[in-house]
Amino acid sequence: MSEYVTIETRATDDADVLEIITNQRLTDQEAELYPDFEAGDEGTPIAQMLFNGVSGLRALTITPHALRITRDPSVSWEEIVDEVRDALRDFFL
Repeated sequence: MSEYVTIETRATDDADVLEIITNQRLTDQEAELYPDFEAGDEGTPIAQMLFNGVSGLRALTITPHALRITRDPSVSWEEIVDEVRDALRDFFL
């Protein structure tokens, strides 16, 4: 495991969907799909941590090195990205 967590954001065609790429391995599966809070709250530890710790998260797809996040439009991307960054650092470090 790396001694630090890096993230990079990539916009998508949908203003309410953002991809966050990290240097940490997030899953061993090809993809984990969480269409809503209830699914995420019952998902893997990283899904639970994100759904319970990041405001405005509506849906989540986890791939080995990326998160594809669908947000509540009332929450800014800046807030979500900051919370995701902090949550990943706490989770991995």
